[in-house]
Amino acid sequence: MTTQTETTGNEEMNRPESAETLEMDHEAHADYSQYGKNELVQLVEGLLNESDMRKADEVLRHVKPVFDEIRETERTEALNRFTAEGGEKDDFDFKPDELTQRFDVAYRQLRDRKSKYMQEQEKSRDANLKEKLSLLEQLRHLIDAEETNVSLGSLKKIQDEWKRIGPVPSAQSRDLWANYHALIERFYSNRSIYFELKELDRKKNLEAKHEIVDKAEKLAAQETSPAVIRELNDLHEEYKHIGPVPKDDQEALWQRFKAASDVIYSRRKEQLEHQRKEQEQNVEVKVRLCEEAEAYASFQSDKIGEWNDQTRLVLELQKRWETSGFLPREKAKEINKRFWAAFKGFFHHKNEFFRRLEAYREENLRRKAGLCEQVEALKESEDMEATADKIKAFQLEWKEIGPVPEKQREVIFERFKQACDAFFNRRREQRNSTDREFERNFAIKSEICDKIEKLATEKSNDMEVFDGLRRQWDETGFVPRKNLHAIQQRYASAVQAFLQNTSGLSDNDRERMQLSAELNLSRQNPGAMKNVQRKEQQMRKRITQLENDIALWKNNLEFFANSRGANQLRTEYQSKIQTAEEEISKLKKQVQMFYDM
Repeated sequence: MTTQTETTGNEEMNRPESAETLEMDHEAHADYSQYGKNELVQLVEGLLNESDMRKADEVLRHVKPVFDEIRETERTEALNRFTAEGGEKDDFDFKPDELTQRFDVAYRQLRDRKSKYMQEQEKSRDANLKEKLSLLEQLRHLIDAEETNVSLGSLKKIQDEWKRIGPVPSAQSRDLWANYHALIERFYSNRSIYFELKELDRKKNLEAKHEIVDKAEKLAAQETSPAVIRELNDLHEEYKHIGPVPKDDQEALWQRFKAASDVIYSRRKEQLEHQRKEQEQNVEVKVRLCEEAEAYASFQSDKIGEWNDQTRLVLELQKRWETSGFLPREKAKEINKRFWAAFKGFFHHKNEFFRRLEAYREENLRRKAGLCEQVEALKESEDMEATADKIKAFQLEWKEIGPVPEKQREVIFERFKQACDAFFNRRREQRNSTDREFERNFAIKSEICDKIEKLATEKSNDMEVFDGLRRQWDETGFVPRKNLHAIQQRYASAVQAFLQNTSGLSDNDRERMQLSAELNLSRQNPGAMKNVQRKEQQMRKRITQLENDIALWKNNLEFFANSRGANQLRTEYQSKIQTAEEEISKLKKQVQMFYDM
């Protein structure tokens, strides 16, 4: 009876790389940059239930940079808001929200699990190495021992135990397998009398390998995915540990298995190459975005509106950057650094501008606080007339000082007003004759209202008479407190009625005179000041809207071709721009009136 031996060395030489290497090389992931923050958190928390630690770690490695970029964007926006509101950059303390805290907790748990997993794997491989070295020693003794009827059974036990034992350290894996394979070959070469049993065993191995190859061919008919790659790697590992098959079937079976594997790996290679090309195209897009960002980085202006407009454009540019796809790993760091350096440069210049503006407003606040202190020091003075003149001079100086920080505007005004009111109220109380004067003033102002109401009823265009009555009103002193609100309301209504009924004024003059009357009344009535301030805010909002419209129209003008239709559109847009600029000029003049109070 002839002894037949089988060599699986060619299988080992020709089989693809290890399962772990293939999984790392061919793994593909979803585009996590399209995920929202909440989705990323849910994804990472879901990985805590993933039994495959390698898979979980690979997903986490792609998710972490995306989440860190979101975190940095939120921190930058929070810092910008903090500094825009007057905070110092060194005082900024970014506190992560609940989603960020949940992400960090899950991330730390996964890293701890990975560390523990790697330690356990290392210990397991070392233990497996010791076990397999012991099996090799048993196999050598079995080969060198005298043949018995139970030798083949002992060999099968060793083979089963060998397959049961898991992976060993990669440094010893190839030599260990080569020694094991050589000893198996020696065993079967020495056991010619048991050839029939070996052939039967090889037929069983052939059936098992046929099943594996059938599975591989079915995988080849599917769409290639990371899951398919992992399953194919597992099939290769199983194929490797099944014993030899009849020589006549060995090469054909292996070629079938290799052909199915080559189809899958070839498609996967094409997928990776396609991804690589897309990433190379993204390089061109992102470089152009870098150039746009660098143009913004050198922007300078002394106007808040222009800074706000540019900020909106920069933030839109940031969104385009975030949706422009991934970069090749070897280029990503350099290009990302270039973009974010320009992005931060713009906000650095913006922060410097607002810091200078805030310093100017802080100086105005300091000056107004000084006036408050001077008035507060005089409010108990007994020299009524001289003190009144001084306080009136302070009030004029107050009007000449520019704006203060918005948060302090009403507070400092109320402080100054209360100090002034405290003196004048005490002065008023100490002068009994003042009450009679106030009553006379009330009678005069009532008469003025009668006359203006009559002019309104008659729809008179006599502006000279109207202006005289307005001057008389402004020159007439205080009225009794109990009559203050009613007479001011009556006066405001009378002025409004006259301005609406007269035909001797343009719309601009009518609006200007109406606003002037409101401002004059606000000096005497604290409640009216809130309405005036609200109107000022509305005007500022309208100015900003018009400035944005003008910028858009001017931008659109650049795209019109030189044709009859384009010329008509250009004329329409230029007319719109001119009308808007005129309205802005009018609104700015009206806003200036608030600072002339």
